[in-house]
Amino acid sequence: MRLTKENVSRKIDSLGRVSVPKSLRDRLEIGEGDMVDFFLLENDDRFYVCLSRHVEEDEGYEKYLQVAKLLDELGLEVPKEVAEKL
Repeated sequence: MRLTKENVSRKIDSLGRVSVPKSLRDRLEIGEGDMVDFFLLENDDRFYVCLSRHVEEDEGYEKYLQVAKLLDELGLEVPKEVAEKL
């Protein structure tokens, strides 16, 4: 796994909304009305917001395993909420 910067930027509107670029929606296979899960990665004084296509509970283990692997590769602590799902 890798953390990749997309070549797009978006402004947050007055209600805190931001549009997800079409290229990301396509890669994540999300569309209008779909649920997404948000994750916050903290590294020293930097924060990274990650999102994932919401999966049903029976698919959840794989998602949490991927998140744990990514955090480990980045040298970040796996949050208790993620570790409890493994």
